[in-house]
Amino acid sequence: MYTLEEIILDQSFVNYCHKSNEADVLRWQNYAEESAEHAAQVAEAGRMVMALNLMLKSREEKVALEEFKALVRAGQGENAADIVVAEKRARFTLNRMWYAAAASVLLVAGAILFYQYRNEAKVELALQQEQQQYRIYKSPLGERLNITLPDRSKVVLNANTVLKVPHSYNKDNRKIVLLGAAYFEVSPNASLPFVIESNDMKATVLGTSFYMRAYPHESGQQIELLTGKLKVQKSYTSETDNKPEILGPGEMVMLNRSVDLMEKETFDVQTREAWIKGQLKFNNTSFNGVVSALEDWYGVPFEIRGKQKSAGKFSGTYENESLERVLNIFCFATDCSFKIEKDKVVIDFN
Repeated sequence: MYTLEEIILDQSFVNYCHKSNEADVLRWQNYAEESAEHAAQVAEAGRMVMALNLMLKSREEKVALEEFKALVRAGQGENAADIVVAEKRARFTLNRMWYAAAASVLLVAGAILFYQYRNEAKVELALQQEQQQYRIYKSPLGERLNITLPDRSKVVLNANTVLKVPHSYNKDNRKIVLLGAAYFEVSPNASLPFVIESNDMKATVLGTSFYMRAYPHESGQQIELLTGKLKVQKSYTSETDNKPEILGPGEMVMLNRSVDLMEKETFDVQTREAWIKGQLKFNNTSFNGVVSALEDWYGVPFEIRGKQKSAGKFSGTYENESLERVLNIFCFATDCSFKIEKDKVVIDFN
């Protein structure tokens, strides 16, 4: 896939924007139709090219006018000016072409830098504003993080998870925001209910222990209650049902916003308790089951390339092991290789 810079600086793309070459038009139309990401790239690059052309045209006209005035003044009269212009026309045209090419490159480079700077500035400003409002905890990829909140509530952040705690926490409220997965042991306080929000769910508790999973990159979210009582509801206005669910120990709620469905089910409490203790257990588990458990445990999606060579089962217990250590053992048993990337794990059977 091309970068935005490569597209803008490609002469064939400029031809596409001006529809001056049928082959180039067809080439970039086909590129845009390959994926939504390509289409967005072409649209953005096209807007920039047309905007730059307007800027360049205005600038060229001003330069040409000033040069013409200078030639007239040098020839001391209209007739002399015509002669000078005729003599200089070829050189002037070449100069304009060179100037246009150089100016195009400079303007494109400047525009790209401007776009990048503007986006980075927006991100930086948003981060500063967020830090003024929240204390932000973030667990690294493949590692957990233990936190004690100001009210002595305990939190175990799963890997690749963000927890936002307002600076006003435990003063006039106990509201927090979760992006990822975590286990909570909430200190009782009837006057200040504990409220946790994600993109799609909101849970209110007085004193209880529960597990919540709400990664932004996943379509579904869930809450599992181990002790106490928990009220769970959608954090958005539903077109079908806004009624909250009341959970007891051993019950869970699963929510999928894409279909606007929230369901209450039961779950294996012992498996979740093992997770809390840092124990990852497999008992005659299939390959897909292991991958699903590792995605849940380490908070990172897996991409499988190639086909598994054997349909074996896996058993074993790992206690507070790193993702790399578990993958080394897993890939040795399955004859595959792995690569831990920034936002995913790649398993390769090729």
